[in-house]
Amino acid sequence: MSDLPGTPPPPPGATPPPPASPPPPPGGFGGPPPPPPGGTPPPPGGFGGPPGGFTPPPAQPYGGGGEVPRLEVGAAIGYGWKKFTENVGPFIILMIAVFVAMFVAWLLLQVVNAAFNSITRSSDSSLVLLFGFLFWALSTAAYYLVAFLVQAGVLRAGLAVTRGETPEPSMLVATDNLLPFVLTTLLVGVGFLIGLLLCVLPGIIWLIFTAYAPLIALDKGTSPVDAIKGSIDWVKENFGEVFLILFLSYLVYIVGYCFCGIGALVSAPVALVAIVYSYRALNNETVVA
Repeated sequence: MSDLPGTPPPPPGATPPPPASPPPPPGGFGGPPPPPPGGTPPPPGGFGGPPGGFTPPPAQPYGGGGEVPRLEVGAAIGYGWKKFTENVGPFIILMIAVFVAMFVAWLLLQVVNAAFNSITRSSDSSLVLLFGFLFWALSTAAYYLVAFLVQAGVLRAGLAVTRGETPEPSMLVATDNLLPFVLTTLLVGVGFLIGLLLCVLPGIIWLIFTAYAPLIALDKGTSPVDAIKGSIDWVKENFGEVFLILFLSYLVYIVGYCFCGIGALVSAPVALVAIVYSYRALNNETVVA
């Protein structure tokens, strides 16, 4: 019988109307079902997205914005110029600090040399001569220590720029991996001197093939032998592009000095960053664009 007056009963065999929809469960418009007992994570389709959905990109090694460097002379020089224009002030301050440090060290060495020569000419005492010689030797060692610190600091600045950092004068006094760098540089220098004695050309070839050894030692803390071997292997496998990058970088560096030395404030950072860029390319590391 019908519930409402005046409504005819359904005909025999007719399908009764479906029951009214149940009210939504507490918490809003249906929502996802409660998680199964035991804390099992929801199946694919939740916040993780369905298979093939959004996957976060891998983190960049230098804080994002990285690009894969190309072992090409145009890309290297272009990157060096780009990074110099982005850090004009810090680079100029850094180069002025380099010039001041080297000039002061050289001036002190000249004073010590003059004093030592004066002592050797005016005194016959063996003890005085011995102390004068020791003082001269220590002063010379200090000068070369300053030179090594400055050279390492400049390379640190170039490495830092490719990581998106700003070059700073404080990098000139950093000592991280300084010993492997100094030993590697000395070993490269000894090889160069030996090559010069063998009709000059072997020395130049040695410098080309070991050009990246100090960078490897400074950046990775690698032993001198391994750093030199790594540089030789890189250059041997990529000689054409590496030679062009090194040659043009040193040419840019020298051209800067032709303008009364002032041009080196620009040319030295450009050449430096270009070489570090090629180092990153050879080492399969990204650089900050």
